[in-house]
Amino acid sequence: MKKGIIALMIITLLGSVMMTGCSNNQEAVSNEPSSNNESLKKMNIGYLASPEHLLYFVAKEKGFFEEQGIDAELFQFTNSAEGLNAITAGKLDVGSFGVSAPLAFIAKDVDVSIIGGQNSGACAVVSKPEKYEEMKDLKNYKGKKVATVRLSTADVIFRGALLDQGIDWKKGDVEIIEMESPAATMEAVKKESVDAGLIWTPFVAMAEDQGVKIAMHITDLLENNVCCRQHVLTSKLNEDPELWENFLVALIKAFDFYQTNQEETVDITAKYVKVDKKYLWKETYAEDATMITSPDPLKKSTIKYWNIMKETGFIDSDKNIEDYINTDIYKKALDRVLKENPDNQNYKRLLSDFNKYN
Repeated sequence: MKKGIIALMIITLLGSVMMTGCSNNQEAVSNEPSSNNESLKKMNIGYLASPEHLLYFVAKEKGFFEEQGIDAELFQFTNSAEGLNAITAGKLDVGSFGVSAPLAFIAKDVDVSIIGGQNSGACAVVSKPEKYEEMKDLKNYKGKKVATVRLSTADVIFRGALLDQGIDWKKGDVEIIEMESPAATMEAVKKESVDAGLIWTPFVAMAEDQGVKIAMHITDLLENNVCCRQHVLTSKLNEDPELWENFLVALIKAFDFYQTNQEETVDITAKYVKVDKKYLWKETYAEDATMITSPDPLKKSTIKYWNIMKETGFIDSDKNIEDYINTDIYKKALDRVLKENPDNQNYKRLLSDFNKYN
């Protein structure tokens, strides 16, 4: 009962963390029927309809989950808070949701562990072309109006960067206009009711076609910024660590596939993300794409993000966030695939990244 009350409080707090579209529908939608193979371990996985979550889509469609003994069923959610609430209620086993939501849950004493990653980057500040020169420099934002989705990854990092520049949005140096979704943010910029707005994939790829210009990428404000992380209840993690190692092996193999099979990866993603394939390709593979898809936990960046949330007042906690980031299981999964295929360059790259970012 107590956990239910806490979850309800947090879903109220984070209800505006809209990660796709502007729908408030809280019913999960399954894209695939359950397997009848009783030898597989059933796993309910939550995702957001974004190319950022392509590792799930590829692992499901190419059979990497099944190969690891997992009967994976994917459920779509409209926002991160909704997905995390489903995890705490036991309706989902795991999900990949924006990093703000799980960190806020942890701050409120919900025992969630981060065991891996999904993506980073993929967020941007946009403006009308005539305001681009001014809006590309953060120092010029004093006195401006900025549209954002509260507690989205871009929102937290942007507010933290303003404070670093001595621009105190808490005191009204910048007028923050909170929107329901990146789509609504884009419309506000187009109508010039704000000077700039914060958006993320797939809207970043659509920006120019929508008549707006990218003033800066969020990676310009925080290098290697984290976004969606893999979250699971700590109790479930401790019950069967081998299962979660297998889960991460499937994602690592999906990473290898996405790195080497561009056209098929876009086709698979298009089954789950209903936007034009040209935008999916642009976000995923274009030379100027900032979306970085990887199962790496990015522990160091997650700790930085936790501190930004504290500095900006989004959370108030004296917890040691490192206690809630489990990198051991991911490392075991990575070691396993490298043992099976020691010459795989993508696996070697993940090992190098792990040693650098964790």
